[in-house]
Amino acid sequence: MPRLNKSELEQFLSRDALILKLGTITGEGYPCVNPLWYSYEKGAFFVAGRGKARWVAHIRANNKVSACIDTPDSPYTRVIIEADAEIIDDEWTGDWEHWAHRYMGSDLGHQYYEDTKHMPRVLIKLNPRSVSNWAGPGWHPRYQE
Repeated sequence: MPRLNKSELEQFLSRDALILKLGTITGEGYPCVNPLWYSYEKGAFFVAGRGKARWVAHIRANNKVSACIDTPDSPYTRVIIEADAEIIDDEWTGDWEHWAHRYMGSDLGHQYYEDTKHMPRVLIKLNPRSVSNWAGPGWHPRYQE
């Protein structure tokens, strides 16, 4: 499985409606994974959630997170992220219409945005500490004897 080069990685993270699976840590120390819409901008990942979402509370208590963005079909591509989460805005009503279009299509996305844009979300920036990736079929070289 070869790694994506920088240009390929940027393209992969910005295309299609891939879901970011965000791993947070519960108060009891268990991992908790949530599928989320995301935006990738200038080397950082942005996610938004409702203020009462459990995963948002987990980040408030422990900002160390991990995430996976991958393709569901072969040839598989995976990006694994370790990051420090930073709450940017607790009452965000910014412009996220491009997210709705990306994940729901133009018509449905526009309607969803118009119907819910007034509802505040918590905007969170994931500042990557490490990013690794694999693409295509076969074994990663480190697993070959």
